[in-house]
Amino acid sequence: MTSITPIKKHLINVAGGELTVFQYGETTAKSMLAIHGITSNHLAWQHFAAHAINSGYVVYAPDLRGRAASNKLLAPFGMKAHAADMHAVIEQLQLTKPFVIGHSMGGFVAIALNHFYPDLIGKLVLIDGGLPLALPAGMTVEQVLPLVLGPALARLAMKFESTDAYVDYWRAHPAFADGITPEMENYIRHDLVGVAPELMPSTNPDCVNEDSVDLWSSDLIDNALIELNQDVILLRAVRGLQNEPTGLYPELLLADLAAKYPKVEIITITDTNHYSILMSDAGASAIRAQIQL
Repeated sequence: MTSITPIKKHLINVAGGELTVFQYGETTAKSMLAIHGITSNHLAWQHFAAHAINSGYVVYAPDLRGRAASNKLLAPFGMKAHAADMHAVIEQLQLTKPFVIGHSMGGFVAIALNHFYPDLIGKLVLIDGGLPLALPAGMTVEQVLPLVLGPALARLAMKFESTDAYVDYWRAHPAFADGITPEMENYIRHDLVGVAPELMPSTNPDCVNEDSVDLWSSDLIDNALIELNQDVILLRAVRGLQNEPTGLYPELLLADLAAKYPKVEIITITDTNHYSILMSDAGASAIRAQIQL
C-alpha cells in the first residue's frame, strides 16, 4: 500500500494566532498545497501525498483553522478567512505557484483562494467538493446541515475514554466497511484532543456551522466559479459520506453544473465514496491517473 507520513511541521502566522502546516516529502521546486475537508485534518492526504512526492512534488497540508493542531484558532471562519490563511501559507513558506488541491470543503477553500489570489497559485484540482451543494426546495442551510452532516456533528459532541475507543467508533462508520487501515488510524488519533477518559474530536463546532453556509448558499463561491481564470477538474465520488448510493453531486445534476460552470470538468471516480476517493490507496491512485500528476 502506498502512503507516507509528514516529515516536518511549520507554524504560520495568521489572524488570531498560528496555523499548523505539515510537510510531506523533502523540499523541491514543485510545491503542492493540499486542503482537507470540514471535520478532517492533514492526514487525509497520506496516500495521495506519496503519489505527489513520486512525481517530484513537496506537499504542504494544513490543519485548517478550528481543526486538529490548529483548533485553538477561533473566528473568523468561512471560505474567505480560510483563503486568507492559505495565502499566508503560500507567502510565509515562499511557495511559487503551488499546485492547489482540495477535498470536500477544501475544494471550496481552494476556489476562494484562486478567486482572491489568482496570481499566486498554479493548477487547481477539486475532489468531491468545491461546487455549491443543492438546497432542496424550500429548505434553508440550517435545515439541511443536520441531514448531510448530522453524524459528523453528533460526533463532535461525544467524549471517548481512550484513543482505541475512538478508533472503534470509526470502525462502525458505513464509509469504512472494508476496514480501518493504519493510515486511517493515524488520521483518527490525530483528531483527538483532551485527556482520557474525556477525549473529544478536535473540530470546533462553531467553525463547522459557519463554514457550512459557504457550501450551499455562497455568492462568493458561485461568482468565483463563474469567473474562473483556468480550467479545473472536479473528481466526483459515486457515493456519499455515509456510503449512501447518492453522492454529494448526484448524477442528475451533473449536466446542470457543467452548463453553469463551463470551466469545471467533472470526472466520476467509480466505486468510491466521499472518504475513499482520497483516503484509500485505490482512490488516491485513481486521482493521480486522472490529473496526470
